Amino acid sequence: MWTRTAALLLAGGVFSASAATRAYNLTLHSGPRSPDGFARHVYLINGQQPGPLIEADQGDTLEVTVFNDLDVENTIHWHGLLQRGTPDMDGVPGVTQFAIPPGGNFTYRIPLGDQYGFYWYHSHFKSYYNDAIRGPLLIHPSPSLRRPFQSLAQTEAEKSALLQAETEATPLLLADWYHSPSNTVYQQYLRTGAFPSCVDSLLANGHGRVQCLPNDLLMAGSGLGFDSTSTEMASKTSSMPHAMNSGSTMASCMNDCATTTNAMPMNTAASMSMAMVRRAMSAVEIPGDKSDGGMEMSSLNALGCTPPMMFNPGYSIDSLPQVTCSNTTAPLLTIPVMRSHGWLALHLVNAAATSKMQVSLDAHTMFVFAADGVYVEMQEVKIAQVLPIAIGQRYSVMIRLNQPPGQYYLRFASYPVGDMQQVIQDQAIVDISDEMHTDTDTAFDKPQTTWMLLNGSAKAQVSVLNEEKLAPLIPNMPPAAPADLTKVFTINQTDPVVWVVDKAPYSEAKTPVLYGNGSDGWTANTTLHMPFNSTIDIIMQIADDSMDTMGHPMHLHGHKFWILGTGSGPLPFSSVMDAPTSVINMHDPPYRDTVELPANGWAAIRYVTDNPGAWFFHCHMQWHLLSGMALVLVEGDSLLPNISATSADPSTPGASGDTTMPGGSRPHATATNGADQPFTRSGLLVVLAGMLFVCSRYW
Repeated sequence: MWTRTAALLLAGGVFSASAATRAYNLTLHSGPRSPDGFARHVYLINGQQPGPLIEADQGDTLEVTVFNDLDVENTIHWHGLLQRGTPDMDGVPGVTQFAIPPGGNFTYRIPLGDQYGFYWYHSHFKSYYNDAIRGPLLIHPSPSLRRPFQSLAQTEAEKSALLQAETEATPLLLADWYHSPSNTVYQQYLRTGAFPSCVDSLLANGHGRVQCLPNDLLMAGSGLGFDSTSTEMASKTSSMPHAMNSGSTMASCMNDCATTTNAMPMNTAASMSMAMVRRAMSAVEIPGDKSDGGMEMSSLNALGCTPPMMFNPGYSIDSLPQVTCSNTTAPLLTIPVMRSHGWLALHLVNAAATSKMQVSLDAHTMFVFAADGVYVEMQEVKIAQVLPIAIGQRYSVMIRLNQPPGQYYLRFASYPVGDMQQVIQDQAIVDISDEMHTDTDTAFDKPQTTWMLLNGSAKAQVSVLNEEKLAPLIPNMPPAAPADLTKVFTINQTDPVVWVVDKAPYSEAKTPVLYGNGSDGWTANTTLHMPFNSTIDIIMQIADDSMDTMGHPMHLHGHKFWILGTGSGPLPFSSVMDAPTSVINMHDPPYRDTVELPANGWAAIRYVTDNPGAWFFHCHMQWHLLSGMALVLVEGDSLLPNISATSADPSTPGASGDTTMPGGSRPHATATNGADQPFTRSGLLVVLAGMLFVCSRYW
């Protein structure tokens, strides 16, 4: 049982004098699993994939000991956590720590300060998070923190229902899945140059199924916005649905459950007659065309993918293994909810390796109330029927339970980006019941109740979230003065297997950059030393001569940033201050940790270098990162922790893998998962430091 903490509200930040240490053990190991009905060897965390939910309260400290029982090195990154005062806990090999060796362990100790909301954790070593080393992380906000639900609550009872729904929200990790281990996929990419954009299935909390398209749809091409409901598809694919009973708690949702129901009257794959295809072609805009950095529509392979565009010299489409597809009937994730509760809350994250996701819930709209762990203003524009999520991004949504009891599809589809075109969709089930109707086999799978087409594009007249309007609920304007430094990064693919953020591809240092002059990465041309306590503008744009001009999900560690604007083509101004207000938003821009750089376009972000550390800045598309699309941004050089490379290297005899920071040491602790621990002197120092930071930042 979690102990709620008393809170002190400081300009939107909460620091608790009774803050607790939440201790967890995570054991990395491997075993056979069939997440989509196809058996393969996968990496596991505490026997499950994805990993267990890690929870804490605002103001707490997380203490997570990772035991590496794999035969490969690993680290764990805490995506979105700012790591104020703990830059060595960020979990990036070659940047903040040495990797944890096989048989080794490492304790991450992270004071959460004023952060709240939904985050996630994942391996940051090679491509191993593709193999299921990932999990959800939730920081419960203080009860006194302002919520964005006022516009939805007409009565006190409805306000209570919204707060209760937020407390009981279900985290959902959406991911793409390969039937081959990530190392195998990556080595084939390096050898052939053929980008591995073609996945076998999509998963929700580790559950999904392979859903093959019939030949007539494969021949029709990737641009088709054909509908995702039809009894014809079931007969063509012989793919009958089975629902997975997840139970009412998040823990059971995240486990591999075996219980199934055998006769759900829903069609999990998608089809239409060719007449319906022709109607869809005339009514739906084709995404992923040349203007989007994509390719012309062509026929698809067995998995719904367009052929690769590029190859290394001496390789061609004939060099690749034959693509096949076999339907599976694995259980889908089911989210049970009582209609009488009034509202359902979901925390969504795109934890994929390759796929941008589009998400919708049949017959329902989604009210977005948080983005990347920050409450946002609940305006009409936030009411979305189709929700686009770039890799690494998170959204928290409220769903009004105002439809009849029944089973509704939560659909998630890969959205075409550049030459990565795949028509693939999977589903989870939202099972709405009430006291009078507990048997909810009735399925609402009708064209008029679905908002999204099979290729992820929205139907006509359907609302799509406008990410540019996600202003923080608690006003948080960027510094108004011109930036102290503007960096222009030209994103470029210079070779089929080389991607760069700024001139040169990133290569992991042998000794972490955080260790200062002792690191071979300290003076690398992909390590930039930024002035401390300064306002930094980063303008990203796609190079004109890039081999592919697709978009990219860009993530900055150690910071949130203001997204001042995005657009098509190059930004025609040398600085954001030269741009008009119609192009750059300095009044109420989104405040996030992951931004989508548009295809053939630009994005401008602003942040303040107030967090000493070595922070990774990279594309979150896994294969791009591994191909060099990253930088290290160092700030507060003289304030970095005093770390001995020898003592901190877990492979050194006698080294614990933990580091000594200014002002004290970090115990290498083992504790019961989720257990409260006493508030320590070091915890008090963290609280005081956080209070001083808030005062200096806002007052």
